[in-house]
Amino acid sequence: MVVRYPHTATVTVTVTTVTDGEYASETPTTSSIKGRFEPSGGATRVKNPNGEFIEVTGKFFTKAEVITGADTLAVDGMTFKILKWITYQNYSEIWLD
Repeated sequence: MVVRYPHTATVTVTVTTVTDGEYASETPTTSSIKGRFEPSGGATRVKNPNGEFIEVTGKFFTKAEVITGADTLAVDGMTFKILKWITYQNYSEIWLD
């Protein structure tokens, strides 16, 4: 049987603390999500919902809820910058750079 979401990825959110207008600290928080990673085999141009084109190097498909402020996604020993997290009715696409 084919597993639809065979990968587990780690999503990192960096929280910056500011005290009295001064930078105090940055705290990274990680969460694990299940999904499917599809590399694009190089930079691929995709069209944003607002009509702009973006170069992506891969996509991660998941049913996980959007994690606000997510910076990076690590899967299969590779770390990517999250460009967009787009939600649809049944799943989400995370566009990676």
